[in-house]
Amino acid sequence: MRLGFVGTGSITCALVEGLCTAEKPPARILVSPRNPEKAAGLAARFLQVEVAPDNQAVVDGTDCVFLAVLPQIASGVLREIRFRSDQTVVSLIALTPIDQVRRLVAPARDVARAVPLPPVARHLGPILLYPENPVVFELFGRTGKPIAVANEEHLNVLWALTALIAPFYALIEEATRWAARAGVDRQIAGPYTASMFHALSVLATEVSDGDFSELLAGATTPGGLNEQALAEIRRLGGYEAFLNALNSVIVRLGEPRLERQ
Repeated sequence: MRLGFVGTGSITCALVEGLCTAEKPPARILVSPRNPEKAAGLAARFLQVEVAPDNQAVVDGTDCVFLAVLPQIASGVLREIRFRSDQTVVSLIALTPIDQVRRLVAPARDVARAVPLPPVARHLGPILLYPENPVVFELFGRTGKPIAVANEEHLNVLWALTALIAPFYALIEEATRWAARAGVDRQIAGPYTASMFHALSVLATEVSDGDFSELLAGATTPGGLNEQALAEIRRLGGYEAFLNALNSVIVRLGEPRLERQ
């Protein structure tokens, strides 16, 4: 299958790298020249990547087209492109409902939305997909863990969780700084903190039913340090801050605020 990318930003670069370094890389990938430096960098690194002269050439030369342009310019860019009815179109465009994308890429009928994350470059992490599409699901399976959702509302709810990436990194940074202020070398405190969270995340990924209460209970030894820290964070409303942040994000994504039950 010939793949094409309209838009050559960070997510395109991550997805192309993940695909090209997979066990079964695609034979050909066309990328648009909108970001010349990034497009040229991909072509220099991977033999199957070619920089197309323009967006129309990307669409004309591929079977599956990934749309990765900024939402504020998406309508203008896509209206200038002629799509084919036999093409698969995957929208990575933020804040843009699938019905709007379908209108912009007609007569193409096989249209999906997806949310890949930067770690796909390393074949890590989830990739949201709606609606389920066997061809696209298989492609994403080469770069990470594809997760098809039942409807667009569910995609938006899970997409909102990606807003916790920066707060997660901020927590690691603040914890490392705290240890450094206590005299621990950052080159020791940083790797220790990151490795600890990595190990905990691995255990969490092994929970198949999505219920983490057993892990929480196992970590919260009565009278222990974790019980103390958890109680203090809850007393200060630490988790309420995270939930409030998620609610503000979900509203921005066009869904109603979720009230805590």
